[in-house]
Amino acid sequence: MEVKIEKLAPMHVAYVRNIGPYLECGKAWDELFAWACPNNLCTTDTKYLGVGYDDPEQTPPEKCRYDACITVPKGTPTDGNVKTMSIAGGDYAVFLHKGPYEALPQSWKALAEKWLPSSGRETGCGEANRVWFEQYLNDSTQTNPEALLTAIHLPLK
Repeated sequence: MEVKIEKLAPMHVAYVRNIGPYLECGKAWDELFAWACPNNLCTTDTKYLGVGYDDPEQTPPEKCRYDACITVPKGTPTDGNVKTMSIAGGDYAVFLHKGPYEALPQSWKALAEKWLPSSGRETGCGEANRVWFEQYLNDSTQTNPEALLTAIHLPLK
């Protein structure tokens, strides 16, 4: 498993929350894009992130919380279900997942249960605005599922 440690700058994001199975987060993305694109916030510099708060092996799927996020400038006005937050910077373990989103849980499990214990590092999850997140590197509507690239980020102490 090839994992890199990267020092990330804090990111300000706009998001729409989905509560339910992680693979049913499409409606949150649709709502976020319906707000962001007309406001010229979907640019080549925009990062597309997904923040999950619950372990689907511990939390019933209908209670899993997921935020569909895009990076935006601080002070960007929002409305409706669109909110803003900051994702803390710092050290993150980063693993590049190649393939369909349905296989992401296996990559997360390998990172948390295999790589982390042998790395000598500790997770920083639970600290202020330190969350695990996924960065979607290509467009799932125009990319074959086997060619999807997702950088998964685990915060480290």
